[in-house]
Amino acid sequence: MRNSGRQDGRTAGRLVTFLSLLKRVCGMPDYHGYLAHMREKHSGCAVLSEREFFEQHMLVRYGSGVSRCC
Repeated sequence: MRNSGRQDGRTAGRLVTFLSLLKRVCGMPDYHGYLAHMREKHSGCAVLSEREFFEQHMLVRYGSGVSRCC
């Protein structure tokens, strides 16, 4: 039963990866993925709060207002 801890860790890691991928496919912002990216690639830069990150995502995705076809 020594490997059960390792297996649980792998399963949890796979679940986090799957949920992150699912969010990206659906167009939802992935804050935890953003944090990992910032730690890895931009360690000296300031990090947005979760609220700031979400607001920036919504602004980029939808602009400053509602777009209508009619």
